[in-house]
This record gives sequence, structure tokens and C-alpha cells, in this order.
Amino acid sequence: MKKLITIFIVGILVILGTWAFNSKRNVVDTDAGVNLCYYYTKDNANGVADRAWLKMNIKDTVVTGEFRNLPAETDSNIGRFEGTVGELDQASMSRTVEAIWDSLAEGMQNKEELTIKFGDGSAVAFFGEKIDRGDGVYVYKDKNALIPSNTMWQKDCMDLQEMLVVEDYIRQNIVNIATNNAVLGGTWYVVKLNISTFENTGTVIYEDGHVQSQATFSYDFNGENDLVVITNFSIKE
Repeated sequence: MKKLITIFIVGILVILGTWAFNSKRNVVDTDAGVNLCYYYTKDNANGVADRAWLKMNIKDTVVTGEFRNLPAETDSNIGRFEGTVGELDQASMSRTVEAIWDSLAEGMQNKEELTIKFGDGSAVAFFGEKIDRGDGVYVYKDKNALIPSNTMWQKDCMDLQEMLVVEDYIRQNIVNIATNNAVLGGTWYVVKLNISTFENTGTVIYEDGHVQSQATFSYDFNGENDLVVITNFSIKE
């Protein structure tokens, strides 16, 4: 009898625990939505990296996020967006975001239509000729003639955030981080960066308009306050 009572009590506790876990998980999903991040980088013919990254938060059918398209040798296009996300397309196993993008390009701020398709670990933004729909918002002239951008691959959002913060820190502080001096009155600026968040290391190529240097570095990162500390910087001869 005592054994049956014990089994009954354990069963009730398991059910209650499972219910509590699922309820808590559902509340988190409902309140915060789902975060998805994607990243692309590839060296172009001149050895300089074209890059792009995408952050999305999806709650029910509402999506908000940020998309940055950063080609190495042409103008970048960056900004936040807000819109809706469609149902899963069973044929392509993808979903489509239809949003308005508050983008900055060539020093001009515009509101423009943005279409993104994502699924199976990847995401693609689409570009095309746009026209003013009459209220200052630029929309695609022909949605059947859209051109896909480079495929961005899914990346852990915390890793992406760390990589972007470290990269930004090095770009802004390379003058002080570099252990060698610029020449002929030049000032160091970053040409190319590669960062491994798994190993907390990276490589950087930087120049001053006259000479170019390459170095490896290691760093510490505090994700609570986005604090970056360079722990080693070694110039490659």
C-alpha cells in the first residue's frame, strides 16, 4: 500500500513538474518571442571581405530586427525593420518576412520595403528597383524581378553579438591597440578582421595609407556589459 502511494505521489509530482516547465517555457516564448541570427562573410577578388548580418525577433506573426548589408567596396545599407512573417512554405521549407526597413545608405535615411526568406539554417534578403508608393516609403517596383543577396547562415545570437562588439572595439581602437607605429604621419585603420568567439582569438590586417601590418590577438569578453579587453597582440613579421 505504501509503495502504491509513493508511486502515485511521484507520478503527480512529475506531472506537475512537466506542467510547470511547459508553462514557464510558453510564457517566455509568448513574452519574448524567438530570436534568430544569421551571418555572411566572404573575401572578394581583392581579398577584402564582403559581409552581412541579420537579427530577428519573431513573436506570433510580428517580426522586428536589424539587417546590415556591408559590401567591402561599395556602399553599405544598414538599419532596423518591422513587419510580418508568413506561414511555412512546405515546398521550400521556408518562411517569408515582409517588412519596412528604416535603412541608411550613402548618408541618406529611407524607409523601404524589405523581403527576407529564411529556413533550414539560412536566410536571404532580396533587392530590386524601388519606387515611392506616394508617402515617402519606397517599395519594390516588380516583386517578380527581385535579386537575392548572398546567403546568410544561421549563427548563435550570443556569438554574433560578441563577434560584432569585439570587431567594433578593434576598429575604433586599433590606433591604441597596435603595438607598432604608423609611418609618415599616417593613422592606422582596419582593413580586415577575423574573430573566433570559440577561442577568443582573431587576426587583423590594418594599414595607415603607406604600409600594411597583420597581427594575431586574444581577448576577454564580458557579455553582461559588452566589455572587451585585449590580452595579447602579436604582429606577424
